[in-house]
Amino acid sequence: MTVDIYAPEKNAKYGANTPIIYVSLYFLLLAFFIYLHSISEPKEEKVQQVIGSIDFAFKGIKQKQATSEPKELTGDELGLAVFHAQLKKVYETAIPLIESKINQAGDELQFVVPISQLFSNQSATLRNTRDALFSDAAMVLIKRSHAAPTDMEILIDAGEFLPTSAELKDNINAMRLSNLVESFLEGGVPARNIFIGMKSGQTNNVYFRFYLRSSTKRQFRDEDGG
Repeated sequence: MTVDIYAPEKNAKYGANTPIIYVSLYFLLLAFFIYLHSISEPKEEKVQQVIGSIDFAFKGIKQKQATSEPKELTGDELGLAVFHAQLKKVYETAIPLIESKINQAGDELQFVVPISQLFSNQSATLRNTRDALFSDAAMVLIKRSHAAPTDMEILIDAGEFLPTSAELKDNINAMRLSNLVESFLEGGVPARNIFIGMKSGQTNNVYFRFYLRSSTKRQFRDEDGG
């Protein structure tokens, strides 16, 4: 039996593919580091947020405020804003979806209330369910008047034609106004802070307007009725 033993030639070169392997490994390693760098690159915005959080938590330093800050309210403006917010809460709690308006200057607040929400059909008597509305509104108005002279105007739609002075006694809208005023007087609002009127119109609404009095002087009469 003959066994052939392979013997390499003397001139054969070993490791001819070694450079290719090294180059491949180098590019793989380079790609790996590029990938690590791409996912670990810090975001400046995130770094600033973290620094701000650390300063706020450990140093008590407030975060940088935005450049467009809202105007700070003065004491009187703040009181007026609270007054309007309290009135809105009173009226909107009693009559959902009520219409409210603030004038452009921001110092007058008006509520538009359908007459049917305050009076029964063809009646001058106030609904019993509105007692809390007038007592709560009166309390807010009195509280505000201690800080600044504030008045209220009640205006009612009188139909197409306004009644004459001779017709006022038996006019239903005049009686309704009288009952509305009486409700606020019972709540403690001084008579000098309430003004009433009628306007021609058929929208069947009552308008309650709260505004800052331009003068602290009494406008029509003294407290003693003179």
